[in-house]
Amino acid sequence: MLTEADRMVLNVLRGKLLVTKGELVTALSNQNYSGMDLNIRRLVDMGYVEKVESLGTCFVITQKGMRALKE
Repeated sequence: MLTEADRMVLNVLRGKLLVTKGELVTALSNQNYSGMDLNIRRLVDMGYVEKVESLGTCFVITQKGMRALKE
């Protein structure tokens, strides 16, 4: 089951599809949220988010993550 913090992270990723860690921090700090690292690791472990390292560290939402948001 997703927490409200997990949903905030997934919603940011869903809107932009490919997000750098800095962009994610900025987007979530606007919502007064600061515990991003723990949630990202948890979402990666559940298969909802993938880490992509090509031009730095980026995150993308997976199809499984998109389906989890719809539930």
